[in-house]
Amino acid sequence: MLSLDTILRLAPDVLETTRGSRYRADEQATDLASFHPDDRRVLVFLYALLDELETVVRPSSPGTPQSSEPLAAFLARHDLSDVIAQVRTLGTHDERLAATIHDVRGGALTTLFVQLARSRRAPIRADIVHAIHLGARDHMKMMRNVVRDLDAPARERDLSPIPHSLGDLVNAMREFTGMVGDERVVVTVDARAEGTIAESCVEVSAIDRVVYNLLNNAVRYTNHPEVNAWVVPLVGDLRVVVANRVSEEQRARLHEALTRDPSAIFGAFTTSGSGHGLRIVSDLVGRAYGISGAESLTRGGHVGARLLDDAFLTWFHWPLSGA
Repeated sequence: MLSLDTILRLAPDVLETTRGSRYRADEQATDLASFHPDDRRVLVFLYALLDELETVVRPSSPGTPQSSEPLAAFLARHDLSDVIAQVRTLGTHDERLAATIHDVRGGALTTLFVQLARSRRAPIRADIVHAIHLGARDHMKMMRNVVRDLDAPARERDLSPIPHSLGDLVNAMREFTGMVGDERVVVTVDARAEGTIAESCVEVSAIDRVVYNLLNNAVRYTNHPEVNAWVVPLVGDLRVVVANRVSEEQRARLHEALTRDPSAIFGAFTTSGSGHGLRIVSDLVGRAYGISGAESLTRGGHVGARLLDDAFLTWFHWPLSGA
């Protein structure tokens, strides 16, 4: 486990910003009509499925556990392998749309499918139902963030001023799960922050996109069943760090990439599995600070990646609400 002092020394305490208003998401949203008809059909299908799922697992009132029976009935109605196969058909040669599809295929969806699969094989626990509710809700919110007319009325509500707590972000990170072979990966989170992180649903959705990109990347390439994360407040910003252990082969590859160009990992994106595809992170963080380009963001410490012993660290910052 890395020390908090190490986490605090990764980047400056005060970060440059040129943005005069909070992130609003319109700069990076697209329309359904922009997608190939086959991709459009899958996007609409997936959103409708998540909407149905979120409805059946939604608590009837805050703090009231939802019954497992509606989820069991949902699982009986739908073939998860068919759903996954349809999601995997999403693809495009348009770079801007490929970034959107990358997040639709990843984000909270990976964890959600793992939780649904576990619910098919074992008795359904109340905590799993709750985690599925949060995952479905957050992924729908992210999809509305990137495809503005997928559910226009709900997106309009997402744009309304609504404070979002850091506690929600931390809980989502702790409930994230993935697999290394047949072993489940656990995310441990050292959270040193409280208060408000975002002022609208679209803003918190952007933060979720960044976090899920880093967590999905870490889980995919870790050689250990635990990924570590830190959520630390600075003067006016939040620092989120994710660390996963890597093999000697991975370390050598990453060392070469980072030595050649420290910003390269944040300058491109890929769905091919190279692990060098975090441009969505730098795009979103850049929008939040009004700074463009992975090189500028890496140089300023807004985003970054580093090898420390057998750990690979990636991090990003986000302006704290009201700062």
